[in-house]
Amino acid sequence: MQARKNLDRVSRSVGSQPVIFKDATTDALTGMVLALLGEVAVLRDRLDANERLLAARGLHGPADVDDYRPDAGAKKYRTVYRHLMYDRVLGVGRDKLLPAALKEQRDYDGVLSDVTTD
Repeated sequence: MQARKNLDRVSRSVGSQPVIFKDATTDALTGMVLALLGEVAVLRDRLDANERLLAARGLHGPADVDDYRPDAGAKKYRTVYRHLMYDRVLGVGRDKLLPAALKEQRDYDGVLSDVTTD
C-alpha cells in the first residue's frame, strides 16, 4: 500500500524518553502537545507549498479544494495516515500514563472472554 509506504518514513522515536517535568501527567501531556504541534507545522508547510505550486501553474485554488470530495482510494489513504498520526500524538500519553490501566483492561477482557465464551 503506497500510503503506508510513504508514511513509514515518519516514525516515533524509540528508546528512553526524557522526563522534563516532575509530574508524569504534565510531562506526557506536554509531549502530546509538542507532537501535535509538529504535525500541524508539517501540514501547514505542505499545504502552503501545494497552494503556491498550483497557483503558479494557474491550476486550482482554495474554493476547488473546499469543493473536493475524496474517492475511495483517498479515503483509505486518509484512514491509514490518521491512525499513524493518532499513534504518534497520543502514543506519548499511552506509553507514559496508561501502561498499568491497559494491562488491567487486557486482564479484564481476558476474564470476560473466558466467562462469555462457550
